[in-house]
Amino acid sequence: MKVLITIIGKGSPKRDKTGNILKDKTGKQIFDYFETTYQLEDIIKKSKLSSVVIKEKVKPDKIYVMGTTESLWKLADELIGDYEKVIIPFGTNHEEFWQIFDALAGLDVENKEIYLDLTHGFRSIPLFISTVMNFFEKVKNAKIKGVYYGMFEVAKEIKPIIDMLPILEMNQWIEGFTLFKEYGDSRKISNLIDDKLKEFSIEERKRLSKLNSLPKVLSKSANAFGFTALEFYIKSLQDITDIAKNLQTIPKNLKAIEFLIEDIKDSSQIFKGIQKQWQKQLKLAEIYFDKNRYSQSLTALRESLLTFILEENELEWDNEKLREKALGKLIKEDTERMDKKEKPKTFPKEILVLLNQTKDLRNKSNHGFIGKSSSEAEINQSIEKLQNYIKEAKELLFTINIKSQKLKNKIIESLSANF
Repeated sequence: MKVLITIIGKGSPKRDKTGNILKDKTGKQIFDYFETTYQLEDIIKKSKLSSVVIKEKVKPDKIYVMGTTESLWKLADELIGDYEKVIIPFGTNHEEFWQIFDALAGLDVENKEIYLDLTHGFRSIPLFISTVMNFFEKVKNAKIKGVYYGMFEVAKEIKPIIDMLPILEMNQWIEGFTLFKEYGDSRKISNLIDDKLKEFSIEERKRLSKLNSLPKVLSKSANAFGFTALEFYIKSLQDITDIAKNLQTIPKNLKAIEFLIEDIKDSSQIFKGIQKQWQKQLKLAEIYFDKNRYSQSLTALRESLLTFILEENELEWDNEKLREKALGKLIKEDTERMDKKEKPKTFPKEILVLLNQTKDLRNKSNHGFIGKSSSEAEINQSIEKLQNYIKEAKELLFTINIKSQKLKNKIIESLSANF
């Protein structure tokens, strides 16, 4: 269903041929819009309202006309015909802007295609309404299909009606970039690229073969990052970079991709030159922390500590039995010794302390901070703790030497003896 939202204002003072302002019988000034020849693509029509031309082009199922009590409603009745009137204040202060928002939020636009005409808007209302279009998309699941402005000011006999939709699209791209940079979520960008590609013909899409695969790879990257799947995430970043290197000329309406590609190239370089798995996991813990994904940061940090022990002793770091059973048993035994004020037998005390600290915090996070003692202050303290644990791990793992045949044998014996 198509919905056209247009604005009507007070117009300009009407003048006679000599330039004198015309007044009615009561002495009030007469306001009107100038009759103008507008063009929207293949439609050229003379009218006082640009919405008449847009209506003919779009053929909406529903029309909303917004204006104040002083707007030229008689003109709307005469030229637009069947529409729903939406009275709004002038928008001169904070309170009135919220009243305008309430009026817009009440429109029936959910799951509909929206066309917006800003030509006859007054003051800052067009800017405000264009911002609300973003609200329609996010909350009402509407699809903004056109944002029109009749260029009355141009020195041409026929005034073009331009579609300013790219301005809203720029905001969407910016939002997508923000989601990727701040939270590592590339789904918004993936959907934007996919939607733009659908506008091309089959022949054009074939010509843009490499570009067609980009949305799918971006989605894979978002999924991998969402699940803390390190190797898949690193590979997806490299895949995106490889696609970028082989892109043909990027179409104008997809130029924003160039900025994304540069950011992803920078992201893929983060892991460049890192050979050891525990170092990659530790780096991932930092990335998740910077993007406010604290639970995932804890998971990556904890895994980096376990991987460090196995990898430095040339054991299979991805062997689940070694990680969860053999190491788990030895860590538990050493922890019990420490609880009794005894010296741990298997691991250096520093590693053991950090292992248990991250485990305790991860357990609390995984259980949603459930408990009578939990509080908002504790969450803030936990963020600070996590930051310190990451710092301690970076300092400790790059300086301590945990490699020993004795430790290696203990891990292997623990696995074979008990499992």
